[in-house]
This record gives sequence, C-alpha cells and structure tokens, in this order.
Amino acid sequence: MGTKEVTMEIKYAAVFASVQAGGESVTSVCARLGISRKSYYKYLGRFASEGLEGLRPRSRRPLSSPAATPPEMVALIIKARADLAAEGWDNGALSIFYRLLRDGAQPPVWRSIHRVLIRQGLVIAEPKKRPRSSRHRFEFPAPDDCWQIDAFDYQLAGGESAVIFEVKDDCSRTQIANLAWTVEDTLGAWECLARGIDDFGKPYLLLSDNSLAFSGKRHNMIVLAEKNLMALGIKPITSRPGHPQTCGKNERGHQTLQQWLAARPTAATLVELQALLDRYQQAYNNRPHQSLDPNQTPLERRIAAARHTPNPVRPEQPSLVRHCTAKQGGFLNWDGLRIAVGRELAGRMLLVFATGDHLLIFYRHHLVRELTIDRSRSYQRLAEPRRRDANRDQLQLELQTHPKTPAPRDGWGRPTPAPTRLPRGVAEAPESRAATGRRPAIAAATLESGGAAPLHSARRHPTTNQLSPMS
Repeated sequence: MGTKEVTMEIKYAAVFASVQAGGESVTSVCARLGISRKSYYKYLGRFASEGLEGLRPRSRRPLSSPAATPPEMVALIIKARADLAAEGWDNGALSIFYRLLRDGAQPPVWRSIHRVLIRQGLVIAEPKKRPRSSRHRFEFPAPDDCWQIDAFDYQLAGGESAVIFEVKDDCSRTQIANLAWTVEDTLGAWECLARGIDDFGKPYLLLSDNSLAFSGKRHNMIVLAEKNLMALGIKPITSRPGHPQTCGKNERGHQTLQQWLAARPTAATLVELQALLDRYQQAYNNRPHQSLDPNQTPLERRIAAARHTPNPVRPEQPSLVRHCTAKQGGFLNWDGLRIAVGRELAGRMLLVFATGDHLLIFYRHHLVRELTIDRSRSYQRLAEPRRRDANRDQLQLELQTHPKTPAPRDGWGRPTPAPTRLPRGVAEAPESRAATGRRPAIAAATLESGGAAPLHSARRHPTTNQLSPMS
C-alpha cells in the first residue's frame, strides 16, 4: 500500500498547532526544522492571515528590473532566430548577435541572448556537448598559405547520387570553390581547384585527406591531381589516417553547407545543384564567421590578414586560367602566337595556366605540355622525340576512352556553319563573366571534361572578390 505524500504546507500547519497546544516549544521546533525563529514567526503570521495558501513558496523576483532585456528586443531575437533557421544558417546566440548587429540594431551581449532563448524555451540543453574552450585551434598565419579540399555525397531529387567538392582557405575560412560532380575522383578535384585558382590565385600548400581523388600516398603512387599541383608549384599534403580533426575546418564546413542545402528544395540536376552552390559561396563569404574576429566575414579576414611584404625587384606575375580549343592543325592561339599541342587534340577543350610566359597546358587532368614561350618564334613547336613521353601515352589512352563529340548537324543532316574565324594569332575570347554573372553552372553534356563548364577570361581579385578582365 502506497504512502500518502504530505505537503510542506500541511506540515507547517501541524507544527503551528502543536506549539499553540503547548506540546513543543518554538526553539525545539526551529532546531528540528533547521529554520530561524524569525522565519518561524514569518510563516506563522502568513498562516494566521492567509491560511495554507500563505505557506506556499513565493517568487523572489524583484518588483522592477530596469536592466532586463526589453520586450521589443526579445521579439527581435526570436525573429532573427526564426529567419536564420529558415535560411539554413546556424541560429545560436552568436549568429543572432551578428545578424542583429549587421541589421543596425543594438543587441545585448550574446550570453544575454542565450538566456533569452532559454527563457523562451528555444534551446535544447546539451550537457554532454564538448565545451568550445577545450579545443586546441590552429591555423596558418596568412591567406593562401594553405587550402583544404574535401568532398561529400549529395542525393539529387531523382534519386541519383552526386558529389560536392569544397575548397576552403585555412586562415580566412574563405570558401574558395564549390563543385557539383558525379563521383569523387581526381578529375573533379582538379576541376574544382582550377576554378579556385582562377578566382583567388595559387596557394602554397593544399591539405586533404587520404582519398585517392586527392592523394595516392597510402598506395605508394602519385595521382594526376598531385602531379598537376606540383607542376604549378603547389605542395600537396595529407592528414594522418583516422584523424579528420586535421581537416576540421572543411569537415565543419560540410555541416554548414548541408544545413543550408536542406533548407531549400532538393536539386534535380547537377546544373541546379551548381547554381545553389554558387549562391551559397557568395552568401557564406559575406556573413560573419564565429571563428574569426568579432563581426568579421571571411572576405574581410582575407584582406586584413594578407601578408604585407616589401615590393620585390621583380614582382611575381599572377596566374591566368583560361579554357582554349585546339585548332584543326593541332595548335592553340595564345597572345598572338601558335602553340603546338598535337593533332590528336584537335577540337578538344584545353585548360591553360599562364604565369607570364610560362604555360602549363592540360587536357582534362593530363598535363599535355609545359613550356616557356619563345617570343622570337610565332610557332612554338613540340619537343622531339614525342614517343618517349610517358605522359603522352596516358593521354593517348584517355583520348581513346573519351572520343571527340561529333559536330552538330541541322535538320537536313548537314553540319552547322562554323563560327566566324578569328584573325590569325588572336586568342579566343569566351563570353565575359561580367555579362553572364557568375560562371555558368555545370552542364553534363556540354564539354568532354565530365560536364564542366569552361572558365571565362575574367577573374576575381583575391582580396576584394571583384571581377576584372584578363589581359
């Protein structure tokens, strides 16, 4: 048989009755209950005037709280949290603080905002969550000292699987490039890096995990993406196996991107997914980042943390990145010169990295040719003998695997008219990115390079992110 629970009000009433009946003294009652005589007579007065209701616990809240958060600010905090959640961004106290600050409001400190969220029942307690102060943070001292690259899976609306590559700057947390691709392979990694180099220039190091798309170190080999990076003077490095914390900035960035994508309709094609990624990159780089200085965006950090060095005697020339189509004669036009690449590449789209007169020419992820332009010759011949070039043999296999797309034909089966031929020695000028906005999204059937759209002859300034035409 269960025992009946006796409330404290009934116990106090019984004690008062016992004392008044002379069964027990006030001193002994106070000693037994652990209260003072002052508290005893206070409760006795309340019991005499209000009965049992007077013995219930009362609020100790002051009659007025001049420093309390105004109701108007509480409403703004709740609205900012809802807006951030709808947009797919983190909506904690720090994010709300920066959102209100950027909107022109004067919010209280973020700890006060957190207490407001608790009072409103909007925060779920996580007592087992590791405190931020326990983490040991490390970062490179200047932008472009090190980039991080990684990829994660994404499921399209039709059920097909896709992969999203992310490249992030270690120091400024700037989102360097995003790429929607079919599988996690070295070609997708190389295409994503090429886009990042086109926008922000070259880094000194590239950090990745041990996926074969990025590194063949664990398999005692060098993948083509590593070869291309080393040809550009970029050193690829990897994290320790089973230790993803080394690439933690990019791993944490996956969570932010996945949360942002989940707040929007699922993309049905790679084209739609790439359009979403371009929107995300622009928004991410221009919103305050919690790991940076207060209210500082990644692009602002990129400018503030740039390494300032004395002007060198011979300033380093920027790297230009451009897609060019090889002509039928097996050459491409570059700065008034013809550069031989081989007749087997006629009609193929090539990717050119130029630093002054030093050129690196790639087909897909194969290095076709590296040369320094001889300005005394209008035609830059291939080195002989070509049959001893091992990279050329791999290129031949690649060309057999990916045959050239036939020329489009009209309704009568005749080839469509060729585009207007440019004057001899004039480089092709792709459509300006300033006219078309951000680089077109990936179209799976447009180019041979696995569906990647060409880079245009314009680039973004590495700090201001403003478009400027290539010379």
